[in-house]
Amino acid sequence: MTTMFVQLRRVVYLLVLLQCCACVAYAESVTDPITHEESDPSLFLKDMIEKMKTERGLINDDLHSLRTMENKCSEALNRAKNATTKANEVRKLMETLLKEIRNPETRSEKESEAKELLRKAVDAQREATDAAGKAKSIAATTAGLVSTLQDRTMELHSLAEFLKNIVDKHINAGGRKELVEEYQKEADKVLSSLNDDVMDFKSVNKVAEEAKKQAEVASFEAKNVQAFIDEIFQKYPEIKEEVERESKEATQTSNNSTNTGSEGNKTPNENKEVEGLHPNKQNEENTRNQNTNTAQTETGSHTTAQQQQNEQNSEGQNNKESKDETQHKNQNPQSNPPTDSNSSATGTSQSQNIPTNSSTASETPQSQNMPTNSPSSASIHLNITQLSDSSSSPALVHSPLLLLLVLMCVLGCTVVC
Repeated sequence: MTTMFVQLRRVVYLLVLLQCCACVAYAESVTDPITHEESDPSLFLKDMIEKMKTERGLINDDLHSLRTMENKCSEALNRAKNATTKANEVRKLMETLLKEIRNPETRSEKESEAKELLRKAVDAQREATDAAGKAKSIAATTAGLVSTLQDRTMELHSLAEFLKNIVDKHINAGGRKELVEEYQKEADKVLSSLNDDVMDFKSVNKVAEEAKKQAEVASFEAKNVQAFIDEIFQKYPEIKEEVERESKEATQTSNNSTNTGSEGNKTPNENKEVEGLHPNKQNEENTRNQNTNTAQTETGSHTTAQQQQNEQNSEGQNNKESKDETQHKNQNPQSNPPTDSNSSATGTSQSQNIPTNSSTASETPQSQNMPTNSPSSASIHLNITQLSDSSSSPALVHSPLLLLLVLMCVLGCTVVC
């Protein structure tokens, strides 16, 4: 039986090895898996069209912003040009004035002229500085928006090209041509609308570059005018204080007029709400306060009644507990026997148990050390020997399982081959 079991085990190993080889060969002979777009191109193409439309919507938003920024950039460019021209004119007048006031003999005669020219120079310098900063900021924003639009346009063209490649691949593979041509037409429609709406990015970039350069020129002219202003202030210190005070007053007046204009745009109802004079608002607040006071009063009364009820319940419970304790104490003396007899009895029983335990403990190791030649041990030894002998031939036990495994391997090889 043992030899038969060994042979069966070898056969099983060979069958398992054969099945593994067949699986490997079958796996190598399988063709490449079919991709998603090849198995169902319509779903994939539909997703591509949705992505193209989403990208097209973002481009539309950017185009609207770009048109607005282009107009602002043109306005900033014109403002910077005008500020530069005005600052240049003032600078030339100040150069002529400085030649005359550098002479101490003619300095007093030109004081009134210098005061008037300084007022113009301060205004021109401030306008040139503000115009330069505004033009530089708008030019940078416009250039960044143009770059974003170019990236989005390239992304849209890449999606369209990828979709076209999928359509061509599907048609060349023998797929249904009419199934994918509709998506190709829709993609072409999106691109054609993009080509019609997209502005000339080069022209917008040109305006932004001009605004940036003009901002630098205006900033340079503002610095030159400031240098002449500082020199004239050194010649006429008293004029410096007067001109600076007038400049601050003019700035505060312009700021106040701007704030007044923004407040004047509010409607009468809004002004009443700000001042707290709206009648509806006052009525609502009064009603709300009355409701709040009433609710607080009701809540307080309800809380007081609940506290009183809780106190009464707690007092009744305490009285009941005190009565129970009294009854329990009265019953204990009658039910409990004398404690002395219990303690003596307990002590006697413990003293009697102590020597018994010690004697038992002393006898136990002696009984363990004695040799045992009982027939029960011999029978146990024989049973163990018999079990070990019966396990030497497990074919009787495992043969059905082995036959089942062989059948499964043969069936698997048949299916694979």
